[in-house]
Amino acid sequence: MYRIVVRGVVQGVGFRPFVYRLAKSMNLRGYVKNTGTGTVEIVIDRDVEEFVKRLKEEKPPISEIYDVNVEEIPDLPLKDFVIEKSGGKKGGLSLPPPDVAVCKSCLKELFDPKDRRYLYPFISCTDCGPRFSVAIKLPYDRENTTFKDFPLCDECSREYWDVLDRRYYAQSIACPKCGPHYELILDGEVVRGLKAIEVTAKLIDDGKIVAIKGIGGYHIACKTDDDIVFKLRDKLGRPQQPFAIMARNLDVVKEVAHVSEREEKEMLSYIRPITILKKKNADDFFAVSPHLNTIGVMLPYSPLHYILFNYLKSDFIVMTSANKPGEPMFIDDGVFSLELDAYLRHNLQIFNRVDDSVVKFVGNRRLIIRRSRGFVPKVIDVGECLDGIAVGAELYNSITVVKDGKAIVSQYIGNTSNFKTFNEFFKRAVNFFMNFVNLKPKFIACDLHPLYNTTNFAEKLSKRLGVPIYKVQHHFAHAMSVMAERGLNKAIAITIDGVGYGFDGTIWGGEILLLDFENNVFKRVGRLERFRLIGGDLATRYPLRVLFSILHKAKRTDLLEGYERFLLKGESFDLFEKIHDKGVITTSMGRVLDAISAMLKICFERTYEGEPAMKLESVVEPYECDVKPEIDVVREDSVYSSPYIKEDFEVKSGEVKVVRFSKFVASCMEEFLEGESKGKIAFKVISYFAKAFAEIVRDYDLPVIASGGVCFNSYLIPLIEKHVKVHVNEKVACGDNGISFGQAYVGKFIGNV
Repeated sequence: MYRIVVRGVVQGVGFRPFVYRLAKSMNLRGYVKNTGTGTVEIVIDRDVEEFVKRLKEEKPPISEIYDVNVEEIPDLPLKDFVIEKSGGKKGGLSLPPPDVAVCKSCLKELFDPKDRRYLYPFISCTDCGPRFSVAIKLPYDRENTTFKDFPLCDECSREYWDVLDRRYYAQSIACPKCGPHYELILDGEVVRGLKAIEVTAKLIDDGKIVAIKGIGGYHIACKTDDDIVFKLRDKLGRPQQPFAIMARNLDVVKEVAHVSEREEKEMLSYIRPITILKKKNADDFFAVSPHLNTIGVMLPYSPLHYILFNYLKSDFIVMTSANKPGEPMFIDDGVFSLELDAYLRHNLQIFNRVDDSVVKFVGNRRLIIRRSRGFVPKVIDVGECLDGIAVGAELYNSITVVKDGKAIVSQYIGNTSNFKTFNEFFKRAVNFFMNFVNLKPKFIACDLHPLYNTTNFAEKLSKRLGVPIYKVQHHFAHAMSVMAERGLNKAIAITIDGVGYGFDGTIWGGEILLLDFENNVFKRVGRLERFRLIGGDLATRYPLRVLFSILHKAKRTDLLEGYERFLLKGESFDLFEKIHDKGVITTSMGRVLDAISAMLKICFERTYEGEPAMKLESVVEPYECDVKPEIDVVREDSVYSSPYIKEDFEVKSGEVKVVRFSKFVASCMEEFLEGESKGKIAFKVISYFAKAFAEIVRDYDLPVIASGGVCFNSYLIPLIEKHVKVHVNEKVACGDNGISFGQAYVGKFIGNV
């Protein structure tokens, strides 16, 4: 006989009934069962090669097979093929799938008046429904999910145990008789069942703002009319941050936005992310995405959404995460603190909050902005790597655990400088994932910044567990996140973002780094010229301060005549002159783009992350322009013994190519003041940096990679690629939401470096 152990996404996807049917079709004896840690164990009596071949070729649609191990074992007294109870022999790491959009079969039943689940908002089967959001522990069986609170009725139980049924062993199935239900809280009254959803739709059509509990947490929904959205902005304290919208179907989306084939495929995938699309008319949905030429759109993904649109007159509604600024989305009755018009809630516990994922296509590549629902807990193979945990950076936080050469990146956690996010979400996520996969880490990785809550947490965790800690420099971690995706041991990296603590104690953000783990060579080979952040964090909020600093370097602050009216009360350019030299030193590409946004009179205050640069991108007018970057060479501390701090860490001097841009910015400002369009100036600036980065990296015979939040710019990477091929993050976010994955990659090289 043969024992086969299958690792992959093989729980909650109908894998065991598939194996059962396959074995029966081949007249095999044996069994299939889930192991204690999530792999599937199969025993068969013969024809193992044919069986494994068919196993891989005919597997269920949302399952994934990472590897199949086969061993010969003594004969067992088995007369038939059966599905055995979970447990027993422990296997390697294997996880349930992410939360999956409702499938076509369930959708058909949902709107069939003859079906017993007609208009039931929790309809699901082995191919769809909640997974990670309700998972408590492994193995992924009903008693280990929050559905344990809803015992199956006789009819559901018959489906659950019928191996030929689509719902055989589907842990999240339910029906109106035995499953969860919705209720609407409105003016102190409670409306239950389907009527609650019908009333919610009418409230939204009437201009009300309603909280709706979904798969991974609460959303806030309302019409997209400007007056209603501005009212929502006042309630949430989000004056400019774009909201996501949900559309009835793809046809209505195509009426208002450009949708490519790849964007369409992504929007219709089981992930159903928010997809950033270019508006056909930049003035449409103004209050939803103020001063942007793009809008974030998602299609319905849960049965509730389809039922809601069944009753709605509106084709589009705002559907944004329900949370206070900087805090995690609500998953419980704390949402009532938002003081909205009504609250539609259900009685199924959300064990793991999961935001909607966000993607954007840049140069025909899908870039992940926020990696959450639909992606988590998918694993990424990183090869031979020590088991460990990386706790990420401060903003857009995620954590990554590595076990058995597989990395699991958590859902989006958010801003860990916020107490609630750090204490109630981040810490819980660390404990959950470590327990979920039974992790016994051999190392802890974190950011180099000494004041991050995550760094402090990692230090304490390292002491408690008695394992080493590696403080990975922010931009090296960005680079390593791409290297980890592609299995690279060496590369030349363009790492461009807003802020990252450098090895020299300054704020980095426009770096070209060489990473060679084969020869243990780690260098900062290029950077932007340094400038000052006048007033520190104030400069990140008010980009006119950054523009002053850049022009101060070019000795052209005279160009700011007339910009005084954009200063805050009590500010003056004379004051900036006096305090300039006390400003924090930086090389941040993100801050440079913010300064250009202020220069072009587009944005003078950042009210959300990336706002000035996003609004700058919205005015870009591409044209044929010839720019010649000024690049010179300096000698400074730039050669590091490793990309992270350790006991014998050393720094040596080396040559660094510096991209000079202050005089160029001054010349662009002169052009703007003389009448050149904002769009052409914006494109010219982006072209300048693209060409400069390309000139530096093509001197190296190494794979060129790019990471960091500035990579989301629609023009920069495509312009660099006119000169060199560039690899960008595709499996994790290239912003800070993916940085924990890069930090975790040190586990592959610890001991070698």
